[in-house]
Amino acid sequence: MNSALFYATAIFVTTFAGGVMPMLEFFKNEKQIKRILSLGTGLLIGLAAVHMLPEAAKMAPKYFGFAFLAGISVLYFLERFFMVHACEEKHCDYHTIGMTAFVGLTVHGLIEGVALASTLHDPRLATAVLAGILVHKIPSGATLGSLLTLAKKSQKQILFFVCGVSLSAPVGLMGAAWYLNNAHVMPQISGVLLAASAGTFLYIATCDLIPEIHHNEHDKGGRLLMFSIGILVAIISACAE
Repeated sequence: MNSALFYATAIFVTTFAGGVMPMLEFFKNEKQIKRILSLGTGLLIGLAAVHMLPEAAKMAPKYFGFAFLAGISVLYFLERFFMVHACEEKHCDYHTIGMTAFVGLTVHGLIEGVALASTLHDPRLATAVLAGILVHKIPSGATLGSLLTLAKKSQKQILFFVCGVSLSAPVGLMGAAWYLNNAHVMPQISGVLLAASAGTFLYIATCDLIPEIHHNEHDKGGRLLMFSIGILVAIISACAE
């Protein structure tokens, strides 16, 4: 359990640090926020495509496709039926997008925590999964903080939501660490959960973030560069395993 506690602490600190970045003065203009969103978008897509899905396919070859679809479907269901707010104005997107990102990142944070817990029997695999989680936590947290900033949430509200997302993976990790004790089914469970998490990554990136960073024509080059950096970081992290 000592390793689980260390992993949980590292994930919380990393996610929280990313979440509060948009509250700093440097990140309070829309140009910087959109660049952060672009970086996070590329990273989420890259990790799902070159890291999480291939790893899930190795660990759960029969089920990873179904789990991947389940991850997408769960977020679609949550967004369609629960992320409703009173404001229906055309330019009021940030309210629902911010809350959807919060729910989505919390859900896949819990999934990631459980997935990491299911690899604790294999230190090398656990280290690889932890690296994959940590490498995107700063831009993921920053993405949430940016969306909530654009939604005009107060600093207290942003800190509350960021804390919630930051705690999700540690809660999933510590809770699951007590129950996943069968070494024969652990890798398969981990593969299923990684695939579901990949589905949530792709849903958030493609349905919420890509439309957001395409809202206007300003700074197209900067956004493309940050998006490409996100993809590159994901590829490097996968190749480094």
